[in-house]
Amino acid sequence: MPTISAFINRIYALIAWVLAATGVFHLITTWQLTNQTAFTRVWFFGAGVAMIQGAVFNLLNRAYGQNATGLCWVTRASNGLLLVFAAVAGKVINASVPEQIFLLGVFAGLLVFSLMDKGFRPQ
Repeated sequence: MPTISAFINRIYALIAWVLAATGVFHLITTWQLTNQTAFTRVWFFGAGVAMIQGAVFNLLNRAYGQNATGLCWVTRASNGLLLVFAAVAGKVINASVPEQIFLLGVFAGLLVFSLMDKGFRPQ
């Protein structure tokens, strides 16, 4: 029977992979923004890159965080910064409520999991 720490570990990985997929979606859909300015498309693409980078930090933290204190702090800082950025950006661009709930939920979840005790990570 899986332990609670194994369950938490899987949820942390799932949320990180959801963020990675969202970032890839951003990269792919940038090319569909033909009625937008080049500036807007570059920022949209950059948001996808930032999401993928945040996902990679969390996956690395999940795997190696118990042996890399610096990685833990970089991951936490990245998660906090992306959470604040997503909240502000959502208001600025008038994102829909479901879009805001989805992204803020992903970033808040990753921040919470990255702040948790390292005991749930694989050894």
